[in-house]
Amino acid sequence: VVFIAFLLVVKGNGSQPYNIALYWGQDGGGTEPPLGTVCSTAQATIINIAFVDDFFDSSDKGLPGINLSDHCSNTFPGYPDLLDCPKVGTDIQSCQKSGIKVLISLGGADGSYGFSSSSQATQFATTIWDLFLGGSSSTRPFGSAVLDGVDLDIEQGSSSYYGTFVSALRGLMNSGNKKYYISGAPQCPYPDQWLGPALKSNGDDFDFLWVQFYNNYCSVLGGSFNFNTWANAASNNTQVIVGLPASPQAAGSGYVPINQLTPVLQTLEKNPKFGGVMLWDAG
Repeated sequence: VVFIAFLLVVKGNGSQPYNIALYWGQDGGGTEPPLGTVCSTAQATIINIAFVDDFFDSSDKGLPGINLSDHCSNTFPGYPDLLDCPKVGTDIQSCQKSGIKVLISLGGADGSYGFSSSSQATQFATTIWDLFLGGSSSTRPFGSAVLDGVDLDIEQGSSSYYGTFVSALRGLMNSGNKKYYISGAPQCPYPDQWLGPALKSNGDDFDFLWVQFYNNYCSVLGGSFNFNTWANAASNNTQVIVGLPASPQAAGSGYVPINQLTPVLQTLEKNPKFGGVMLWDAG
């Protein structure tokens, strides 16, 4: 499997340990294994489950809509877009026992999401806390599994109130009984069109930024690779991670062959904010 070989070689080339983050859930290549299989074979340190793609689904009485491609289709009675995926929940717990952090990713390239007010963003933080993290609800998509954090892959709509959401979410996380993480997946042009305001106002709240260095002019091999711009702007609390396609088919452009990626990573390792590699996706 291409992405597994990619992960093993990239991680093995480093002189110091760093994160390998992997998106799972959209079956991008049509052959994406179950989550438990990915965690047991891929050598990843972080898994982003993609996606909560509708923040306030009218069919779900205002609760979110979730899309996990072919991995899960069961829903809660009366909530036709709110998935009920106990098997994924069991896999999440198995992944966590192996030391892998599992985050829920919000947004994606398709969907209906965003906020119209500060109060709506604050409300949504509580909803995410109750459905996926340390809160409680009768409609938790992954049952008793308590995820390790939230990823923001915002690629459309308005940029408004994400800072409010992140601040409210961090407050809830700080009240919990374990360490929680917040990550963002900005596209590489700086500043990002959608997450830029939140990163400016709430940069200290982000633990990871997996910058999408693909499908854009600022790709790793495109001549305008701007990792240092992102690293210089990032909070000292934030690790900046190089986001790449896991295979040539995983994105329109930006795939980097391993022999060309290795010297790039060896150079980036010297930057104290370098945090590793993110791959789209596990399919």
